[in-house]
Amino acid sequence: MSELREKLIQKFKDKEYAHAYVDEFLNAYIATQIKVLRNQCKKTQAELAELADMKQTRISVLENINYDMWSISTLKKLAHAFDLTLNVSFETFSKRIGDIENFSGKFLERSPREEDLALQANKITPFQPANATNDKYEVRKNFSANRTDSSDNKLINADNDVFPVLSTDYRKTA
Repeated sequence: MSELREKLIQKFKDKEYAHAYVDEFLNAYIATQIKVLRNQCKKTQAELAELADMKQTRISVLENINYDMWSISTLKKLAHAFDLTLNVSFETFSKRIGDIENFSGKFLERSPREEDLALQANKITPFQPANATNDKYEVRKNFSANRTDSSDNKLINADNDVFPVLSTDYRKTA
């Protein structure tokens, strides 16, 4: 266990501290990812603003780690401008500690849609950042070790990880 993880686990025993810390981290995470993605696609703030139907000054504000007035509609516009999807979810504190440990520009980058889809055409995997390496989340093409719980149409792999199944075609053995 990393020293940072150990320290955060101890400090997060204080509920108020934990919530304040992750709230600030979330602001930094979103603002930094906007800037990283903009730089990754080699756009200026003005170019991104035009794609997202915003003003350049708005992009500048959104890239400020002190900004804390995020709206889902604004983030959706940015996701569309970046040709990505937006994911909003509630997370555990241990998951957030992992995000804090891995926080870097490389971790925030995302593959362009066409490249991502081309790479995934022959694989079935749940969402995972391009540089993440956690075998626990890999779902293999051969589902012989897996079972399908037909009552709620979910794929459950050998590690008991549960993934929604969008089509019966995804359950076929390669």
